Amino acid sequence: MFIYDKRYVSKKDGCYYSCPWIEHGIVFFNSKLTMCCHCSHEGGGHTMIRNNYIGQKIDWDRVFYVKDIFRRFHKKGKINSTCIGCVHLEEKNWSQERYIDNLYISHWLNCNSKCIYCYATQHREELKVDKYYDVLPIVKEMMEKGILRPGGMISFGGGEPTLLSEFEDLVTYFLDNFYWGIRVHTSGILFSPALARAINEIRAYVVVSVDSGSSETFMKVKKVPCYDKVRETIRKYALHTTFLGRYLVGAKYIIIPGINDNVEEIEKWLQANYEAGLYTTVMDLEETWYLEHKGKVPKYIYKLVEYARKRAKQLNCNFEIYERLQNLNADNEKKSLLKKLFN
Repeated sequence: MFIYDKRYVSKKDGCYYSCPWIEHGIVFFNSKLTMCCHCSHEGGGHTMIRNNYIGQKIDWDRVFYVKDIFRRFHKKGKINSTCIGCVHLEEKNWSQERYIDNLYISHWLNCNSKCIYCYATQHREELKVDKYYDVLPIVKEMMEKGILRPGGMISFGGGEPTLLSEFEDLVTYFLDNFYWGIRVHTSGILFSPALARAINEIRAYVVVSVDSGSSETFMKVKKVPCYDKVRETIRKYALHTTFLGRYLVGAKYIIIPGINDNVEEIEKWLQANYEAGLYTTVMDLEETWYLEHKGKVPKYIYKLVEYARKRAKQLNCNFEIYERLQNLNADNEKKSLLKKLFN
């Protein structure tokens, strides 16, 4: 469904509101093909291409036809309902060519961690977490047909990517065929030689989910006794690479109210990152809690994020925020603007 929204009416010649995923992206999920993986904004995201997808042959003409439909409506200020409120919508003159350069591989739900915030952990009975299809043959077909181009982003989600039987082959294939911008989200419990190679060649960015600054909190969040193993994996990725490569290893901290939402834990997490040689830290807010408290997030959450940002800067580390905090930041900026306008 496409909805007219004056917020998305472009006044610039040749421009319209869209995003890199609508234009040139595709996502492999456990049972569907979508255009994006974003889901924390007003419209809910996961813009559908095909439901009940389990590895069947893809009709690429149909995929690009669907994208053309989005373009036609978005040019008129009629935004797809799943995209409403997304912070990734951008007004610009988009390329009309038919190709994919943003690829997200997240069709695998099995994991070697049991994070309390994970949807697959919470709904294990209803999800086929051990079922997946092979993506490498599809990737090879995309490349042979000239559909998949370098220059965008190739991301791995999950589940735990390093458990995939084809993970090493997939990463190696991308590297051998001159792709870059590879982003992998991992538990860090398993070390990947292919990923280490990608980091060393300055062609991949690995984000290790730690969510804690101590083994005790790690156990509360992850439900597996692997804190020391994860920290060792982080050190391997960071220190077995070049100076620049260290910027491509990030440790992630998802704020979970009631468990790790305090300065002491965040400080220990930042110190451990610094001691491991990391030059990048990543932060987000637990999704279910965020959606339940959207519009009424307490001020102390903002203060925790600001504390982490300032401390990361003091430690000469990049500081990156993910989707929930991006939305929270955008909402806060809107409120600040309204105060300026009406006060």
